[in-house]
Amino acid sequence: MNEQKINRSKIFWNVSRKVCFLAITGTTLCFALLTYINWQVEKERIYQIVIDNAVIKTELLASQIVGGVRWKKPEAIWRPFNSLKANNSISNFNIHVFDNSGNQLIEHKELKQHNHAWDISVFLSQDEIQTEYIKNHDNTLTVITPIKNTRDTIFGTLVMGWSLEQAENYQQQSLLEELYVFLAFTIISVSFLFLIINKKVGKVLKQLSHEMVLVTQNKHKPGSDLLSRKDEFGLMANALEVFKKNTDNLKKIEEKLIEKTLQLESTLQKELKQNALQRDFISMTSHEFRTPLAIIDSSVQRIERRMDKLDKEQLQRRIHKIKVATQRMLTLIDSTLSASRIEAGEVEIELGPVDLAGLVAQLCISHDDIADKHTITYNVEQLPRNMIADFSKLSQVFTNLLSNAIKYSPDASEVIVNGFLENNRATITIQDFGIGISQEDWDNIFERYYRSSNTTGISGTGIGLCLVQTLLELQGGVISVESEVNQGSTFKVQMPVNPPGDKTAEIIEVPLSSQKNKPSLDDIMDAL
Repeated sequence: MNEQKINRSKIFWNVSRKVCFLAITGTTLCFALLTYINWQVEKERIYQIVIDNAVIKTELLASQIVGGVRWKKPEAIWRPFNSLKANNSISNFNIHVFDNSGNQLIEHKELKQHNHAWDISVFLSQDEIQTEYIKNHDNTLTVITPIKNTRDTIFGTLVMGWSLEQAENYQQQSLLEELYVFLAFTIISVSFLFLIINKKVGKVLKQLSHEMVLVTQNKHKPGSDLLSRKDEFGLMANALEVFKKNTDNLKKIEEKLIEKTLQLESTLQKELKQNALQRDFISMTSHEFRTPLAIIDSSVQRIERRMDKLDKEQLQRRIHKIKVATQRMLTLIDSTLSASRIEAGEVEIELGPVDLAGLVAQLCISHDDIADKHTITYNVEQLPRNMIADFSKLSQVFTNLLSNAIKYSPDASEVIVNGFLENNRATITIQDFGIGISQEDWDNIFERYYRSSNTTGISGTGIGLCLVQTLLELQGGVISVESEVNQGSTFKVQMPVNPPGDKTAEIIEVPLSSQKNKPSLDDIMDAL
């Protein structure tokens, strides 16, 4: 591992100072927010007090000028207002007094910017006349109240405009007091937080950072005094101890991993080479066997042409055995070559019209004739005789399955083949009564080179069922198995029934059921 030298931090804004700054900033913002909220509440309260005071004064003045308004004597009306005007503590105001007809009796203006907007006739026409007020945009207050006696007889209307400058003065004074309290509380809180954080957090963080630097330099000694702490710093110190131990272990593991990796790379190369040799061996062996077998087949054909010089029955029997043996070896070689092509990804499916019923029946007849001890009972009359599939690949599939049914039932005498349609799929079942397959092997029986545990002593390569499954899947088909040890096996093949359109399959003229008359040996040989 590359080691990089790490020095202690020398910057001003270290972690402890940042923590202090964030705590102080947060506290200050909280205090400022609380002060602002409190000031807003106080501001509304002051305004409401001033407004309530103006309304009360207006109603009081209205009760004092009832007689002057009733008899329409301006000098009597002015008397209460003159005493109000003489009071220097009262802010500026405007006065408008109206009688019941809406005629203005007196008017006094000190607020030049104030202009009341009430329609007196509309105000007096209400069913229930009460005091009303409105806060104007020019920081003034307009209050309108009826002039009535103790019997609620209304003689006129009083409209007064009040200045709200007094409320603003109170607000400014309240705001200054709030600011003084805020500044004092903030200074005290900030000082207290700085001392506490620097003592409780800053020193510990400084010690932890120093120990971390020692770990990177491989100079850290176990037994830090922070290990005894029960808080988060104690957890960090313990984690640092564990980290140091893990770092040492990782160095050892890294060395072992490098060694194991080199060994695995060497083993992988050997396996790849062995697999390549295996594929080459299978291909080479298959080709080497195919050439002499072709010569044997050619010789048999010549003997058939010169049959007149030999005893016909004996010669025909010998020729048939030779061809059967040749066909069996060619089938094995084709399976091996097909497995090799599948592994290399070179298999091509050639779809065309196929007489499925005739193909299965023909293969059943040929295998029944080959088998010395077995009888193949079949019925494929319900299978389609014109569907899309690969004729040669299907031949390989059913040849493998029929050969296995005979080979793995040495003590039985019958193999049963049935064909029918199920959910618009051509279904073929091949049942034997042989050694069977244990249920533990069902999931692996279609893997390449895998053989069931009870097949010892029976020849086989372990590629047949894998080849069958692959060839079926390439055509949209599936295969499944049900079996019981010493009771036999049933393989179920299902193929999609796709019509070939305007093409027609060549019909294979063979019986579709073993219950019907079987063809002669010559017919079978000609069909093959």
